[in-house]
Amino acid sequence: MNIRHLHYFQQLAQLQHFAKAANACHVTQPTLSAGISALEKSLGTELVVRGSQFVALTDAGQIMLQYAERMLQEQAALKQELSLFRGQLTGSLRIGIVPQSSIDIMPLIKLFNQAYPNISIKLSVMTNGQLIESLSLHKTDIGLGFDEQLTEANRRSFVFYPQRANQMALLSCDSVMDSASKSLCLADIGTRPLVLLSQNMQFRKYIDNAMAQAGSDFNLVLETDSLFHLIGAVKHGLGSAIVSRSIAESVSQLFEIPYQLLDGVSSGQTVFMTRKHSITPAMKAFMRQLES
Repeated sequence: MNIRHLHYFQQLAQLQHFAKAANACHVTQPTLSAGISALEKSLGTELVVRGSQFVALTDAGQIMLQYAERMLQEQAALKQELSLFRGQLTGSLRIGIVPQSSIDIMPLIKLFNQAYPNISIKLSVMTNGQLIESLSLHKTDIGLGFDEQLTEANRRSFVFYPQRANQMALLSCDSVMDSASKSLCLADIGTRPLVLLSQNMQFRKYIDNAMAQAGSDFNLVLETDSLFHLIGAVKHGLGSAIVSRSIAESVSQLFEIPYQLLDGVSSGQTVFMTRKHSITPAMKAFMRQLES
């Protein structure tokens, strides 16, 4: 079994397009197709349903993809381990985060980059469910999300690093914001126009639950799955946003948008998550940084 052919297969499974997968692997399309055919021949089974273009993975292909992800991850871990003999850790680190958490991850990434400048970092934003799936499939190395939507198998397979409580805040350019008040409650929001993260986000579910328990209704003017656009909407006076305290603190410093802490809205436990197995040196180094 050729590792290069496994990489071809993985890229095809992710991109579901032969030409795009070939481009991602920096080979021609015939080379990629031949490599996947060679992989199928070595395994004695078809992995891809082919038509004039990619159709789907076979049942065997779905199983093979899980193993291919793990094998490629182990190869990456081996390369990182061997790079230590050359005196400098090299490779990559894939971090997945939910849009709202109690942690501002950028200072941690900056600290890690200073210690390991030859490790490239890929930071992806996803829902909590997508994060858990991505960790399970070895597509993400470290996750920052909520300790929810986890199966018993997940809890046996992951290591958790709980973080501080996820306090919330109201971010607003409203001129009547009472900066002297230490905190607000949901009743204080009243009919204030709100811009919120989309309902598929776990953070939004906490807000919805709190509003339902308080018997309050939203005056929702915009919802988005983009934190960038959420902040932009507040900056342009479209409405106020309920965000995590860490996000509010960072936005206040960067964009001079005031915020007040919000009481009466509870959220799940924010945690860093990693797998118990297939751990790369870069993953170990990042998690050591958390524990220091």
